[in-house]
Amino acid sequence: MTGQLDRIIELDKLYNKSHKSSALKKIAIASGKGGTGKTFFAANFAYQLSVSKKVLLIDLDFKLANIHLLFNLHPQKNLAEYFESKKLFEDVITEYNSNLHLVLGDTGFSDKSLPSVTQIEKMLEDIEKLSDKYDLVLFDLGAGISNENIFLLTQSDIKIIVAAPEPTALMDAYMVIKQLISNFAKENILVTINRVVEPKEADQAFDNLRTAVNHFLKTNIEFLVSIPESAQIRRSIIEQNLYSANQKADKVIKSFITAEHKISKINQVSNINHPSFEPTL
Repeated sequence: MTGQLDRIIELDKLYNKSHKSSALKKIAIASGKGGTGKTFFAANFAYQLSVSKKVLLIDLDFKLANIHLLFNLHPQKNLAEYFESKKLFEDVITEYNSNLHLVLGDTGFSDKSLPSVTQIEKMLEDIEKLSDKYDLVLFDLGAGISNENIFLLTQSDIKIIVAAPEPTALMDAYMVIKQLISNFAKENILVTINRVVEPKEADQAFDNLRTAVNHFLKTNIEFLVSIPESAQIRRSIIEQNLYSANQKADKVIKSFITAEHKISKINQVSNINHPSFEPTL
């Protein structure tokens, strides 16, 4: 219990540090529970963004890292080697293509072996050193509201919460948002509703979530996009073929393009010293 309390106190100190302006945009992708398709969204959104920008996607699910499966990669290096001081950060980066690079995770971190606060902070500092190589860095976080997840969300310019239409998934998304607001990170919170059978499902789900957040948390959230349920998506996951890299412009791909355009608008109006972000046309 004492160790957990010390960890919370350490993270709290970092939550309250003043943020320095950065040329490198950081986008954190989170979910309140597993099974919402968060990692599918992160992988395919990163690919779509990389059509026109240099993107670094980092698997920060410390216990169940699996983003390499969606890219059909067998990790030769991973984030654990960096945290264990066996390799430099740039040495654990895997090139998927010229515009999309990955830092793959390692499964099986126990509570005792989770990265320390100091290690996480150093990782963020090392990421900043790569601002001349990348336009965007995406964090694919683990599900839930661990201290590590909330801290990484607070350090990100844009927070994307991936939920499903089911009430349980929406409640868990609400809890993530509540934690963000408690840590003074209420700007640029966007919600993606995944696994949608009918478009009205997404509208109703987001309206319910937004109403609860407005009423109880006195905060506005934004709708990013909905991703339709699809047999092709399930097949791509089973076959380990990245959907966005192997499909034509169907409804799913158009959803990712819409998300890219919305992120573009947020980047253009944000007060960060970063080159203009142009969406793919």
